[in-house]
Amino acid sequence: MTPLSSVFGRASARVFFGSGAAAWLGPVIARASGGIFLVLASSLLAALLGLATPWLTKQFIDQGLVAGDARAVWTWALATFGVGLVALMMGVGNSLLHLRFSAHMLADLRGRAMRASLSRDPLAPAHPVGEMMARIDGDTAEIQKFAFDSLLAAFGAIVRLTGGAVMLALLDWRLALIPIAAAPVELVFLAWARGKTQARAEEVREMRGALSGFVIESLASMAVLRSLGAGARQADALDPLQARQIGLLERQRRWLELVGAVPQVIGALVRLSVLVIGGLWVVQGQWQIGSLIAFLAYIGMLTGPLRNLLGLYHAQAQAKVAAGRLADLMDGDAAEPAGQPLPPGATLAFDRAGSTVAAHAPVTATIPPGQRVLIDGPSGIGKTSLLHIALRLSPPAPGTTVTLDGRDVRDLDPVALRRAIALVPQRATLLRMSLAENLRLADPGASDARLWQVLEHADLADWLRAQGAGLDLALSESGANLSGGERQKIALARALLLPFRILILDESLSEIDAAAARRILTALDTHYPDRTRIFIAHAGPAREGPFDQRITLSSLPPVRRNSRGDSPNQRENAREKALWSE
Repeated sequence: MTPLSSVFGRASARVFFGSGAAAWLGPVIARASGGIFLVLASSLLAALLGLATPWLTKQFIDQGLVAGDARAVWTWALATFGVGLVALMMGVGNSLLHLRFSAHMLADLRGRAMRASLSRDPLAPAHPVGEMMARIDGDTAEIQKFAFDSLLAAFGAIVRLTGGAVMLALLDWRLALIPIAAAPVELVFLAWARGKTQARAEEVREMRGALSGFVIESLASMAVLRSLGAGARQADALDPLQARQIGLLERQRRWLELVGAVPQVIGALVRLSVLVIGGLWVVQGQWQIGSLIAFLAYIGMLTGPLRNLLGLYHAQAQAKVAAGRLADLMDGDAAEPAGQPLPPGATLAFDRAGSTVAAHAPVTATIPPGQRVLIDGPSGIGKTSLLHIALRLSPPAPGTTVTLDGRDVRDLDPVALRRAIALVPQRATLLRMSLAENLRLADPGASDARLWQVLEHADLADWLRAQGAGLDLALSESGANLSGGERQKIALARALLLPFRILILDESLSEIDAAAARRILTALDTHYPDRTRIFIAHAGPAREGPFDQRITLSSLPPVRRNSRGDSPNQRENAREKALWSE
C-alpha cells in the first residue's frame, strides 16, 4: 500500500462515508485502489467508444443512406460494427476485472469486520449474533457495492455526461439547452428526497438484523424446542417478523419507485421536446435526420448518466447507514485494549471481588500456585462470574481487585491472560472441522503426538482409536455428532494444550460418567501437579476433593476453608477442622 493509495483511501472514505469511517474503511479502499484505477481506465475506454457510436450512426445515415452513397454505407457500417465489437470485448474484460477486484475488496472488508468482532472487548455492550451477522454480511456488501460499483459507475457516468454534453453542443447548442435546463430540476427533487431514502434504509436494515437474530437463535435452540414440542410455535412467531419486514420493504420500494419515476418523467419530457423541435427542423430542411437521431442518442448519454449520478446521491445515503452500523463493530474504542506482559508467577488473589451481576458478598481470597480449589455456592450466586472477572470476561463491581502474581489483571495482556488461566466451560464449543483442527485452535503448532497426549489425559484416546478416523475425525456444527460427554472431553483436551498456569473446570465434567471423570481428575493431578486447578461443580467426582481450599459464596461474607480430604459427606468435619475462615 503506497502513500498515494493511502491518501486516496482515507480521502474517499471521508468524503463518501464520513470522517469517522476514514480510519477503518480508508485502508480497505487503499488496498483496492490498484484494481479500482485499472477498472477505471478500462471503463474510460469503454465510455469513449460508446460516445463514438451515435456519431458513426449519424455518418451512416447522412453520408450513406440520405446521400445515396453505397461506398459510404459500407464504410460507416463496418466502422460501426468494428467499434461495437471492440466495445463488446472490452466490456467482457472489464466485467471480469470488476468481479475480481470488487470480490477481493468485499473479502477484505468482511475479514476486517470479522477480526474486529472477535477482538471486541467482552465488557463492551453486546450485540445479538444475528445482528452481528447482518452487519458482517449485509452491511459490508452494501459498502463494497457503493465504494467499488457505484463509484466506478459514477466515473463512467461523468465521462459519458461530459462527452454527451460536448457532442450535443456540437450538433446544436440550442437544443442542448433543453436537457441542460432539466438537470437542476432533477437535482432539487432528489436532494429533497434523500432524507426519506436514508430513513427507510435504516428501518429495513434494523428489521433485517432482528429477523436474522431470531432465525439464528431458533436454529441454535432446535434441540430444546423439539424436546418442548415448541417448534411449531417458534416457527409461527417468525410470521409477524416477516410480515413487518415485508411491509418495510414494500414501503421502501414504493418510495424508491417514486424517486426513480420523477426523473424518468422529466427525461421523457426532454425527449418529447427534442423530437418535436428537431423533427420540425428536419421537415423544414434546417437539420439532417442523422443529426436528430444522434442527438436523441446523446440525450440518453446525458440524462442517463445524470440520473445515475443523482441516484448515486441516494445510494450514498443507504451506504452511510450501513457504514454507521458497521462502524460500531470497527470502533477502536470497542476493541479490547492491549495490556502488559504477564508476570512469571501464578498466585491468583481476589480482594473484595464480585461481578456487577453477582448476588454474593465481596470475596477476599488468595490461591497460591498448584492448589486444588473448589468454588462452592448455590446456583446463580455468581461463581462463574467471579472467575470471569479474573479473565476480564465479566465487569467487576466497584472496589473489586483481582491480581495475578500481584499484578491487576485489568493491566495485563488479555490474550496472554486467557491462555495462562484456561477456562473449560460447561457447554463445550466445537467448530465444524476435524478433531485435530479443533484442538489446534489452542496450539496451532502442536504435533500429532502432543494431541494424542492430551486426549489420553482427557480419557478420550481409546474412544478416538475405535472411531477409525483418528485425528481427522470430522465434527459437525457445534459437535452435534458427538455426545455431551465427548464434547466436554474434547474441550478439556484443547484447554490442556494451552500454556496454562491455572485451569478452571466450570461444571466441565457434568456430562461425563463418574468413572471417566475420576480417571480425568487423576490424570490432571498426576500430570499437572504444579498447576492450579479450580473447580465449580454442584455434584459428581469433581466435588470429591481433596481440596486445599473451599471458597463458599453466599449473600453473607464468604467462607474460605483449607482442608484435605474435603468431600460432600465430609463437609461438616472439614469446617470444624478449618485452619481459618473469614
